[in-house]
Amino acid sequence: MKNVLKVLGIIALMAVIGFSMVSCGDDLEPEPDPVPVPIVSTGPQWTQADTSSINATLKKMSGIAYGNNKFVAVGDDDDKTGKMAYSSDGGVTWATVTDTGFGEGTGSMATTKIYAIAYGGSKFVAVGAQGKMATSSDGTTWAAVASSAFDTSTAINAIAYGNGKFVAGGYGGKMATSSDGATWEAVTTGAFGTGINSSAIRAIAYGGSKFVAVGDDGKMATSSDGATWTPVTTSTFGTSAINAISYGGSKFVAVGSSGKIATSSDGTTWTAVTTSPFGAIDSIGAIAYGNGKFVAGGQFISFAYSTNGTEWTAVNFILSGQTQGIVYGNNKFVAVSYTGQIAYGD
Repeated sequence: MKNVLKVLGIIALMAVIGFSMVSCGDDLEPEPDPVPVPIVSTGPQWTQADTSSINATLKKMSGIAYGNNKFVAVGDDDDKTGKMAYSSDGGVTWATVTDTGFGEGTGSMATTKIYAIAYGGSKFVAVGAQGKMATSSDGTTWAAVASSAFDTSTAINAIAYGNGKFVAGGYGGKMATSSDGATWEAVTTGAFGTGINSSAIRAIAYGGSKFVAVGDDGKMATSSDGATWTPVTTSTFGTSAINAISYGGSKFVAVGSSGKIATSSDGTTWTAVTTSPFGAIDSIGAIAYGNGKFVAGGQFISFAYSTNGTEWTAVNFILSGQTQGIVYGNNKFVAVSYTGQIAYGD
């Protein structure tokens, strides 16, 4: 009898152990990823726009501007031809620009990709490959610029408007200025020097009666008129590329690769932001100021915002691909990505 009870006890104990092991196994199964929930904060809350009507042509986006009650995004068709799209309802719905003024790309190396756009003096100006430019008063009807002062071997990456003047810059440190966007004059003493070994200019901003240009190799330069430039001694970016710059709240904020951010009140003396929400592996591609805050966009962390340029908070929103441009207008931010996505936030 004792042996029977002993056997029964062993069987019962094994059943308990087996049940426990099954339970532990269930606990070790990976839990499904939580559904992202928008952060309740003072930062922008983002919504992805429906771009199905434009992505057949505008597949990659590289910049965006706001003016004349209209957002205009620029880029290319994922091949050689520059494309544009516009929105008149705050970035919610988009339509393709029929004729960009940049023409069609031909040949194995030819391209008419559009890299940047700015608005000022009641006019849009878009710039891109092969030294090409185009202008528009409404963002819909465009006219090619006959002579941009850039040669056909130069890609124009950046353009800004300030103090009644457009300033554009590109590869080889080349720059040009214009009061109307149509007639351009080459800058003889560029921001980063001239020649094939000069660093490329990636972005330009105007604020505090000053232009600031930023680009490759951590380079920066300042100018009061867009024609005469003074290099910044220390940008705090080292040799990292500086991709974008914005001015607001009496301050410049520049962003770039390796998640780097820096601020300056005068464009000459810069202070590195010690804690960036983007991390060292992210590349910050765009920044804009509006409604009392800066908004920056990266590759892995879509957006982060700051009221002072120094302390940043990541926004719980995913926009696929590198953020290439952000602008503020009509009481909201609108951003575009390298993969052709658009998002808007208040």
